[in-house]
Amino acid sequence: METPDLVRISDLDLFADCTKSELRKLESLMTYVRVPKDRVLMRQGRPANEFIIIGRGSARVSRKTGNTVARVADVGSGEFLGEMGLLTGTPRSATATATTDLALYASSASEFRSILEIAPSVADKVVRTSIARAANLELAA
Repeated sequence: METPDLVRISDLDLFADCTKSELRKLESLMTYVRVPKDRVLMRQGRPANEFIIIGRGSARVSRKTGNTVARVADVGSGEFLGEMGLLTGTPRSATATATTDLALYASSASEFRSILEIAPSVADKVVRTSIARAANLELAA
């Protein structure tokens, strides 16, 4: 796997409205990880334990309904995954798989809660995106 350059969180849209003080605090709550293509990042039906922000690369989100697997979305640089289960305390509603090598940031459930507390602008973006995604999942069901 090619080693991507480190993507700084300050370069990601999710953190665009954060202060320098917030960014310093947030950096300690995320682990930078490189993931190879085809690795499953999270699996439908499993407990929600992490929040993922894609720094570089792309992933496919799919959902099994009955005997079919439907593509829900393709997500890429600057987008995030895993917030729905963490916000609701429910199992994963979809599976996410790397479609390219990824450079990403991962946070645990407790780190995710801290991120939302530290940065209200991030919390707002995460909640708005989660609401839109929930509506799309309902339409896909």
